[in-house]
Amino acid sequence: MKNLLIRPATQEDAESIFRVHKNSVENLCSADYGPEQIAMWLDGRSPETYRPAIAAGNLWLACSDTLQGFVEIDGNEVSKLFIRGEAAGRGLGARLLAEALQRIAAAGHGRAYLEATLTAEKFYAAQGFRKIGEGTFSRGNSPVSIEIIKMERGL
Repeated sequence: MKNLLIRPATQEDAESIFRVHKNSVENLCSADYGPEQIAMWLDGRSPETYRPAIAAGNLWLACSDTLQGFVEIDGNEVSKLFIRGEAAGRGLGARLLAEALQRIAAAGHGRAYLEATLTAEKFYAAQGFRKIGEGTFSRGNSPVSIEIIKMERGL
């Protein structure tokens, strides 16, 4: 993608980050998760969800004319990486992941950890992550959950 800029997120980006997250989940994950799982996943999210990570300097964006994707880290964990549905498959995820891994390594961590969706497991495996376990994710008291793959790699 031409004219792609990777930059730190600012508080003014929170609404756009929320829209990209929603677009990504709804458009890229529906082959692996049902409508009730996607609804649970997005339930309770709002632009406010991203403000603490932005304030901590832990969220980066991939922008061209508009926001195309974002990555968030928490210690040695890649906690979020989402690409707008129509922008997927163009190398944006790999560029954002590289940014996150560089930041994790610079903080002194020797390994990176993440919980991949079924949708993203092959992407992360191609980036050198290996499966170390399985689990589920749910929000609040929802009886609905999604399957996740626990993965890690050395830095």
